[in-house]
Amino acid sequence: MLGGLIVAGLAIWVVILSPSPPIPRPGDTAAKGASRPGGGAPASAGTPALPADHPEVMEIPAEAKAFITELEAKAKERPEDAEAWRRLALVTARAAQIDPAYQDRALAAFAHALEIAPKDPDVLRGAANLRYDRNEHREAIGLFERYLALRPDDAGARTDLGTMYFHAGDPDRAIAVYREVLAKDPSFLQAHYNLAITYHRKGDEKAALASLETARGLAKEDTVRAQIDQAIASVKGGTGAPAGQPAPPPAASTAETPFQRQVEDAFRGHPIMGPKIVRFEWTSPAAGRVMLQNFPMAAMPPEVREKFTTRLAETLRNAAAANGVSGPAHVELADASSGTVMATVTR
Repeated sequence: MLGGLIVAGLAIWVVILSPSPPIPRPGDTAAKGASRPGGGAPASAGTPALPADHPEVMEIPAEAKAFITELEAKAKERPEDAEAWRRLALVTARAAQIDPAYQDRALAAFAHALEIAPKDPDVLRGAANLRYDRNEHREAIGLFERYLALRPDDAGARTDLGTMYFHAGDPDRAIAVYREVLAKDPSFLQAHYNLAITYHRKGDEKAALASLETARGLAKEDTVRAQIDQAIASVKGGTGAPAGQPAPPPAASTAETPFQRQVEDAFRGHPIMGPKIVRFEWTSPAAGRVMLQNFPMAAMPPEVREKFTTRLAETLRNAAAANGVSGPAHVELADASSGTVMATVTR
């Protein structure tokens, strides 16, 4: 019952905020290439369709919250019970996909579970996924490496490891990991796409386009092919959009400082907002605007909106602290079509 409630709740928000299945991209946790033991269901064509009369907004039901609380109580009564802590960690991680307030509880459960069973692959993968979701790249790298030592043939996890290297500022190592994945599985679409993104960020447009073309040839769904076409158009500078669809503005970056680049990487890596980003416009070293396409900010309930902007504010604070930025810092979230500012995030 809990699994059904959690998956249904996550699927609702995926459907609301991502009407088309997103294509894989570095940092896009909703588009990882394989099922995620202990993580949320991928936001892809595999997400079950919701009935037409299904409510548009659903929070974790009270029964599910009570069930999680009961799991926590039972686990604390049995501190050496590896299975009880494993179950608690994986369930709270799923809950955190809907309500970020559960993230700290999930992290604590994973930490304890790994003390008891440091080589449990599902716990390692779940903990890595959660760190990935929180943009905690270094922590995620260590966990993915430990997991892959046990399950070296997991192409999705290895691709996610490459993505963490990308966001940690080591694109060359990310490229090496993506190539390693493709050497074993040349048909793994996500690795081709992430490789293209990494080449694009390094300024190698020819290699980026070649990887995108390969990814497009592997895509089996029209919606995924259409989105890859948009990425190709973006790399080419807005040409070559799919027939009947306007070419999106290039996802260009004006970032010039480490702070700006870290903020961009974190925002682009957001599982909900990332696929909606059109471009960034930096107006000062610590202030800018992110242009979003078809992002339904107004559809968020007030408490969800507050959690969403609070997490983004944490991203600004972390980036400022990591890069020696003092004083105010803010980023406006604006609609790409109308230019309307939907929210302002401050550190």
